[in-house]
Amino acid sequence: MASKAAKTVHELMTTAVIAFRPEDTIRHVARTLHMHHISGAPVIDEDRNVVGVISEADIMKLTASVPFPDIDPLNPFPVFSLTAYMSKVKRIPEEINALFEGLVKDVMTRKPVTITSEASISDAARIMHKHDFNRIPVVDDAGKLVGVIARDDLISVFAP
Repeated sequence: MASKAAKTVHELMTTAVIAFRPEDTIRHVARTLHMHHISGAPVIDEDRNVVGVISEADIMKLTASVPFPDIDPLNPFPVFSLTAYMSKVKRIPEEINALFEGLVKDVMTRKPVTITSEASISDAARIMHKHDFNRIPVVDDAGKLVGVIARDDLISVFAP
């Protein structure tokens, strides 16, 4: 039996991969990630080439761009401030809703880091640590998606 360090990405990767297209909506991604309890996934083109990665962090960055209005405590006319504040607050769901109708291609991380299935799990661990990734898309020699290796897959080797 091969030692733990000699294992390859191929032995641990998931091949039933959830992937998205650049034209998918952020709402679709958010629902899918939530439903499958994953924090991100590769983005592929029509030929299964990995063109990006989308994650919960990308979506959170997007929602963080919605400005939440402040109340000025020194305003001598708090009623007017409160009225203006409430009208701004009422628009927030509309703004968030509009953001979620946006497209993956506009928020995904481009130029994704990938790994081949022949790489060692040590290589995968180093890449994940260096870039603080939760997962890495696994590609074949032509750059087409064949799987995903996640932190959990690597940890399973050391804590079976």
